[in-house]
Amino acid sequence: MIALVASALGLSGLAADAQRGVDMLVNDPKFHAPVIESLAPPATVESATDGGVPAVIVHGMGDAGTNPGMRSICATVGKKYPGKFTLCSTTADGSSSIFTSMPKQLVQFTAELRSHPELANGFKAVGLSQGNYLLEAYIALVNNPPVKSFVSICGPLEGEGTCPDNIAFKLICPLWKLDPYGASLAFSGYWKDTANKAHYLEKSPLLANVLNERDSKNATIAENFKALEALVLIEATEDTMIEPKESAQHGFWAWGGDKKTIVPMEQSDGYKGDWIGLKSLDEAGKIHKSSFVGEHIRFNSSYWDTVVLPYLAD
Repeated sequence: MIALVASALGLSGLAADAQRGVDMLVNDPKFHAPVIESLAPPATVESATDGGVPAVIVHGMGDAGTNPGMRSICATVGKKYPGKFTLCSTTADGSSSIFTSMPKQLVQFTAELRSHPELANGFKAVGLSQGNYLLEAYIALVNNPPVKSFVSICGPLEGEGTCPDNIAFKLICPLWKLDPYGASLAFSGYWKDTANKAHYLEKSPLLANVLNERDSKNATIAENFKALEALVLIEATEDTMIEPKESAQHGFWAWGGDKKTIVPMEQSDGYKGDWIGLKSLDEAGKIHKSSFVGEHIRFNSSYWDTVVLPYLAD
């Protein structure tokens, strides 16, 4: 797809570099979810008939629900909570996670969820990287069946403000930057250039709607988030994929484009105005922040077992 678009624009050199970057994201395990072992003994499940509230786990860009890391992560849920239904999402697996726009991924993800009757009454969700933005968009704009609780691990929840500082994106971004908001890449769906707020609000294909940032507010978005039992915001201290890394906890660079001043969640206009219900959730004690030392989604089995899995309990 990159080659076809770039060829039409006479940019075959940029296309070749971008394709190499895409191949890295799809084929290099260091960009995928880590392989996680189940450490803790099984918990006692009160309802032996259905295992309680089901779980949905969503992979990041370049990854797939069928890859070793995601399979291992999803398997820990059933081992910890016997009988619990767990969907390891396969929406936009592999290169589709890069080339399918986020609005299209949202439609596909909704269809995937609704194809499983076990999820009809709601579910608890865990996202990794871009998978969190897909979940965030689902809660904001769909939420049927509803998300009961949301654990976000290294998610671009407030958007992505610059190209990630790694070899894969250094190859992809020169071509993508020719039309950052309009490109067919999924990345465009959560791009936020703080140098020009008006341009962002005009051109953003999805993020400005998800965060309820437009002048006309959608009250349903805030109500959907306020209904969460828990919102868990996890940041990697050395994250070079989410820029700025504070986006994982609803922080972001200040408007103006200096990319130096971070506005934390509690000081943002969105929080003060309760545009997506963050202030209400926080005041109700439902927002929980955590971090692990390391790079993007490179958490270990112990962290997963002691910090994340408990939020999937009933």
